[in-house]
Amino acid sequence: MTRHPLLSKWKAAETFVCELIVKLILVEDDPIVLMCTSDALAEAGFDVLTATGGEEALSFLSDSPDCLLMMLDVRLNGRLDGWEVARRAREAQPNLAVVYTTTADGLAFARECVDRSVLLQKPYTLDRVVSSAREACRMIEEGT
Repeated sequence: MTRHPLLSKWKAAETFVCELIVKLILVEDDPIVLMCTSDALAEAGFDVLTATGGEEALSFLSDSPDCLLMMLDVRLNGRLDGWEVARRAREAQPNLAVVYTTTADGLAFARECVDRSVLLQKPYTLDRVVSSAREACRMIEEGT
């Protein structure tokens, strides 16, 4: 696994300081959760693209080769669930960091997730959203 060239610019620090803005696609079908989560991530320094469904998220990803992270709800309205969206996204961009948000148990995560991904259990705090995004980026950079 090769490191994504943009991730090598991240500095490992207690506060995880970043030398660049990391582009993130946030996929959530609840408009209030989408807005609050997006605001928290933007305030933390992420460039956030928001999508309300899997097809829209994959379209954004194909138009954004510089996207480093996808945070997505597992139970999305529409044809594709979050598990499938993440699989397709990782096929398109193998170094993409993934954070799953769900009320599902850890067994479903272990069974369905792509490798090197993070589980963020709902309900979550906005601090936990930001730390999960940073954790996923670290996992991709470290190749773990």
